[in-house]
Amino acid sequence: MKAMINFAASALFALSLAACGQPTAKVGKTVTSGTADIGGDYTLTNQDGDTVTQTAAFGKPQLIYFGFSYCPDICPTALQKMGAAQARIDPAGDKLNYLFISVDPERDTAESLKLYVTANGFPEGLQGLTGTQEQVDVAKSAFKVYSQKVPTPDSAADYTVDHSDIIYLMDKDGKFVEFFHGKSTVPEMAARINMHLKTGK
Repeated sequence: MKAMINFAASALFALSLAACGQPTAKVGKTVTSGTADIGGDYTLTNQDGDTVTQTAAFGKPQLIYFGFSYCPDICPTALQKMGAAQARIDPAGDKLNYLFISVDPERDTAESLKLYVTANGFPEGLQGLTGTQEQVDVAKSAFKVYSQKVPTPDSAADYTVDHSDIIYLMDKDGKFVEFFHGKSTVPEMAARINMHLKTGK
């Protein structure tokens, strides 16, 4: 059963891969029963330069997004959706933890993320996490995240990063609950998150 769940999760997640600036595919729920093998141990550095592990976000449900600060549109859009959902269900920002994990540690330093996470429309209290490439790869593997550097010779930037466009909802113990994709609407996200806050499911 677990192997089938993992296969289904991987297959559906593959449909949501997107290059920044490209449209994302619409996907459905990851699983209908059982528990998806998503989430796990990581050690990263937050925007204040502190070393944190996955347990730092425990105690509250979490919304987690993997992206990079140089992303022109998809990442800001996803984080603004998180901010809009927060405004509907958690305006004080104290019911959930909000995490942005960089897939571009070469450019996303703790110092640069400290400014980035305060952008207008992003969730209040958004934490930016980065680390060494090896540390980021561990986090990506735990969450079944895809990313790949893509050279952009005709651009002012040396490269962009293709990556999964997924917002994860994890419970207060870091266990997977649900994911949202590029086609998910703010009302859909808010309703699902609110249901989890009320029922734990």
